Amino acid sequence: MTGTSADFSYRDVDVYPPYPHEDPRHLVGTADNGELVRVAKLDGRVVGAYRLVRTGEVRFAIKALVVDKNYRGHGIGRWLLGHAVGIAELKGGRVIDAPLAGESFFAHSGFEPAGNILRLSLTPE
Repeated sequence: MTGTSADFSYRDVDVYPPYPHEDPRHLVGTADNGELVRVAKLDGRVVGAYRLVRTGEVRFAIKALVVDKNYRGHGIGRWLLGHAVGIAELKGGRVIDAPLAGESFFAHSGFEPAGNILRLSLTPE
């Protein structure tokens, strides 16, 4: 990579639990106990992250999902969202809530307003 954000695709980004020395708080805030944090890494650098928490037997909430401003516009946010939804579904999730502040982003993936949050309902196969 030459250092510019135009030199990559979201497919070049890997999503992992953060290593102990990686601190994504500057992107997604501090995780509470029980919250799952994953980071998006490009060439070893954290470029995005999300926080996901189980809020009920089949319900999860995305507390934060952020991509570093220098890496936006390349699909990393959608990549992270797909990862978060997949993790929730793998753990038995059927409903995923997200912050209303991200309505324009989350609406593209099927989230709909539900009071003061956005909600995605998953249908089991």
